[in-house]
Formats: sequence, structure tokens, C-alpha cells
Amino acid sequence: MAAAGPSVAHRMSGRLIAFAAALLTAASALAQPSATGSLAEPMREVEKIRGLKFQHDVAHRTIDRAELPARMREQLAKSLPYPPEDLVVVLRALQLVDPETKNVVGKMIDLYDQQILAYYDPQTHVYYSLSAPPAAAAGMDADLLADTVEIHELTHALQDQIFNAGARDEKLKDDTDGGMAYHSLLEGEATLVMIASTLGKLGKTVDELVSNPALLNVLADAAAADKSMGTDMPKYFTESLKFPYLEGLRFVMMAYRRGGWKMMDRVHQNPPRTTREILHPDEYFDRLAGKSPAPAPFVDSERKQPNVLTVEHLGEFHWRFLLGANASKGWLDDHVVVTQDAACRTTVSAETKWESPARAAAFRDAYVTFLRNRGIEPTKVASDAGVVRVEYRAE
Repeated sequence: MAAAGPSVAHRMSGRLIAFAAALLTAASALAQPSATGSLAEPMREVEKIRGLKFQHDVAHRTIDRAELPARMREQLAKSLPYPPEDLVVVLRALQLVDPETKNVVGKMIDLYDQQILAYYDPQTHVYYSLSAPPAAAAGMDADLLADTVEIHELTHALQDQIFNAGARDEKLKDDTDGGMAYHSLLEGEATLVMIASTLGKLGKTVDELVSNPALLNVLADAAAADKSMGTDMPKYFTESLKFPYLEGLRFVMMAYRRGGWKMMDRVHQNPPRTTREILHPDEYFDRLAGKSPAPAPFVDSERKQPNVLTVEHLGEFHWRFLLGANASKGWLDDHVVVTQDAACRTTVSAETKWESPARAAAFRDAYVTFLRNRGIEPTKVASDAGVVRVEYRAE
């Protein structure tokens, strides 16, 4: 969870088929580009759009698509603060995945395998293209799809070279909410650069795009209609995979309206720290302007204590996923500890902070009702001003 399930694809920077498909639909009238195999031309295009220069060439490797699942499992093992087999325990304990769901890790790997078209690895600083597209890309223009995704991936390489994205990502590996917020910035920007490239071939500019919010509806509809994710896929995996693209693009478009790519440079110097700042961009820009304080850094000092499986910073995205937008409104902070005793009994202790006693009470009531609907009776429920503490046994 902390840098677990969804962040495997985030770290490998996989692409959602639906977004590429939406762009290809817009570009369907274009002549098919020639594939040279060289990164020099797309790197120049990214530089032209973004107004920044690569510091050095981008290492490039092509791997067989059959290698991808094993690579993702390896990345999963490296990114987790606990053994991979405990991931399912944590996801189920937090009620993010239903207990009835079988082969949870296998489904997660399958989802990413279905969606990844190429990826940039910020830890090795290598751009990987795959020997074949996923089955979900069947019927699309393969060359145009590859060129479009190439722009996206090279934007990630630029982010890494100029803004040290790989190192920043590594520092956030134990902060689930902070990591998702940062990935939303990275994916949102890379998606906007990819769209700007496509628009340029159509004789249009990105400025025309950001003034037209209808694009987000097109992409949201495309993602919602995407059948490649499978109807039996846990909703948590699909929603957390979509979030950095849809909400990240919305956030980046807001930044661009405020000052173009130069504003994006400022954002990289002081990135959003929570998914609340991604979901409510005006709050982030108030902070950037010095009108409000920064969110407190996440501290997970209990992680190494006996019986502790994980310490999570869930954030507004996760509480919204579990309880809905109304119950998660006014979130300020949280600290969620999952423990397991010698008899393999799992306990979740959640402490959350809210803007007001009223928002705290609304969350408390919604959370307790949610747990009881799942057949779980909390062993502890306490609220004091804007703080709510809930504890339960997750069988």
C-alpha cells in the first residue's frame, strides 16, 4: 500500500490505453508518421513544447512483452515495506479490496500488463519500449500510438533530469497520499505535453485546449468506457490507476492557465503534497502564493515496531473512494496503523484530522456505518474536536 499496488505502475510509468485512444481519435486524420527508432526527434519536440532542454540523451531499451509481469512483480517486492504476500492482508484490512476477491496480486499485475504501452523507469533512468502493444490496443494505429506514448515517456525523462523526479519519488515511497499527489503532477504534465504534441500536428495550440474544459470530459468518458480493465477487476485498482491522469491533468491545466509552462516550473519547485491539493487546486495555489501553510510532513515512526504491518497516509483520495466525496470533505491529515499478532489477527487503528468538529462528526458517522455494512463492529470510536479515532478488528 505505501508505495504498493498502484505505485508499481506509477514507478514504471505505465500508460492508460483509454487516454491514448482518445488522442488517437482526435488525430485520426493525420498521415501516418514514419518510425525512425531514434529518440532525437521526439526529444526535440518535447523540448520545444516544454521550453526546457534535456541535460543528456535518454537511455533506451526494448524488452519482450513477456518479461513485463515478472518485472512488475520484482518492482512490487522492492517498493513494499513488508513482504509482498502481506499486501493482500493490508488491502483487505483497509477495506480497499473485498475479502471475496481472489488472486488479488495477479489481478493487479494483469491490469497493468493490459495498460502499459511503454515506460520510463526513474530509478534506472531508462526508457523501455515493449516488443508488442497490449491486447487492449488492438485496432489502433500502432505507429501513431507508439509515437504518442513516446512523447509522454520522454516528458517523464525530462522531469527526471530537470526536476529530479526519480529521487523525489523515492523519498515519498512510504507516503501513499503524498506519492499519489506527486505522481498526479508528473502524469498530468506528461499527458498535457502529449496532447500538445497531437494538437500541434492538427494546427492547434495547447492554449486553445486549456481554455476548453470539455477535453477532460472526453478523456473521462474514454476512461470510463475502457473495456480493457475487465469487469472483475477490483475497483480500487482501476480508480487509483486513473486518478493521476484525470485529476492530474485537471490540476496541470489549472496551473497552465495561471502562467503557462513557467508556472509548471514553479509547481515542480514546490509540488502538491496531498491528493487534497490535487482535488482542490485553488488551495494549492493559495499555498504557493504564501496565503496558507503547507501540509505537515507524514511521519511513520511506528513502522518498525513489533506486529506493525504498515503505517499508512491515506489522504482524501482513499477516504473519498471508501466513503464518498461528502464524508471525505474537510480532510486535513490521517495516520492509519495496521497490526497483526502472532495468531494472524489483524487490527486497524485510524486517526484522522478534520477542518471542524462538524466535518469530523460527519466522517465518523459515515465511517462507522461503512464498517458495519461490511460486517465489522468497531472496537473503538472516539472524537475530540476535529480528531476522530476508530479501531477495528479486520478478520
